[in-house]
Amino acid sequence: MRTPWRKTTVPWSGLCLWSAMAALVVAVCSIPGRDGGDQVARGRVCRSTLPRGMELSCATYGFGDLRYRCPKSDADGRPCVRTSGVTVRNRGRTRVYVTYIAGVRQGVREQGPQRALEPGAEITLRPGGRRWLYDITLRGTEEGPKILEVVRVR
Repeated sequence: MRTPWRKTTVPWSGLCLWSAMAALVVAVCSIPGRDGGDQVARGRVCRSTLPRGMELSCATYGFGDLRYRCPKSDADGRPCVRTSGVTVRNRGRTRVYVTYIAGVRQGVREQGPQRALEPGAEITLRPGGRRWLYDITLRGTEEGPKILEVVRVR
C-alpha cells in the first residue's frame, strides 16, 4: 500500500536539476556591465536575433542604464551626470533601424524618429530639450543578427 505523500513528491534528481537551472538563470541575469555597474559605456553591445520587424530594447539587453554617465570608479569622487547623447555603430551585416525613447520625467515616454543605419555606419542619438534618455531600440528588416555597439557616451 502506498502512502499519499509519495504520489506527490518530486524525485531528488528532478529537484536538483531545477534548482541548478534556477541558480544558473539568476547568475547570468545578475552579471554587471564591464564598467562594474549596469551603466551605458563605450564598448557595450546590443545583439538581436529577433525576427524581421521586431524591436529589441537595448537598455534592457546590452547597453544598461542610459540615463546617467558615471565615473569608472567611486574613487574618482565625481558624481554621475545625465546622459545627453549616445553614439552607436552598426556592427552587423545588414541595415538596421534605431530610435530612442526619452521623456521629461519618469513615467513620460516619447519615441524619437526612426533612423536607418547601414553596416559600419554611426549615428548619435540625442533627445535634447532637458529630456532623459531611457532606451534605444533596435530593429532589422532582414534575417540574421543585428548588432549595435556604443562608440561614445556624452
